[in-house]
Amino acid sequence: MPDAVVAARWQFAFTIMFHYLFPVLTMGLGVLIAVLKTIELRTGKRHFGTTARFWARIFAITFATGVVTGIPMEFQFGTNWARFSHFAGPVVGQTLFMDGVFAFFAESSFHGVFLFGEKRISRGLHWLSSVMVALGAVVSGYFIVATNAWVQHPVAYRIVDGRAELTSLWGLPEQSVRPMAVSTRDLRIHGRRVHGDGRHRVSCGAGDCSRRAMTPTRTNGRPAASCWFVIIYLVNIYRVWRGKVAEVYH
Repeated sequence: MPDAVVAARWQFAFTIMFHYLFPVLTMGLGVLIAVLKTIELRTGKRHFGTTARFWARIFAITFATGVVTGIPMEFQFGTNWARFSHFAGPVVGQTLFMDGVFAFFAESSFHGVFLFGEKRISRGLHWLSSVMVALGAVVSGYFIVATNAWVQHPVAYRIVDGRAELTSLWGLPEQSVRPMAVSTRDLRIHGRRVHGDGRHRVSCGAGDCSRRAMTPTRTNGRPAASCWFVIIYLVNIYRVWRGKVAEVYH
């Protein structure tokens, strides 16, 4: 394997491992904030809203840090994996675009409404802004998972002039929520004929495209580690319900 490919993989791995910490926090905090605002709206207890506003400030910091650490990855698609971007850009560009729409536009806009519009809008609209922040964060992560799922198990595409093009807009995001069966297909990439027989996948790195052994797996985007985050959320919600967190941050 060329040294350039190894260096590119190490660089991208370091960037994405550091960036990964912040989207997970924003997705979790978004749901927690929405739950706190829902409890406040239903019970009328203001300390739930106070706690939600505290975590919303933490959310703003993690969201901004996630944006700053995520931008270098966008550049690395072109600098480190130029041939992959040229080949798969028409496909993965769709989900990356939707990630930007939900993360940068919807999520950030509604978060601004939540932080600075509480005294300017009704309680119901303020609650709705918290729900939209949580929804934007989760949907943004979903499109990233869908992108990775397509890289592992490419579906709903065809080869046109040596580049992959989508044949079904819904086929791309659907694969991340159901088991995938890799169909038999013949690919021609940069003049090389590659047979996709369900046991191999195409790998386009910084240097060349190769075929690697593959074991079909589920790509539903539900790693086991997410269970721990759910447990943490439930524990925090229980503590908020008992008033312990509110007493600290009131």
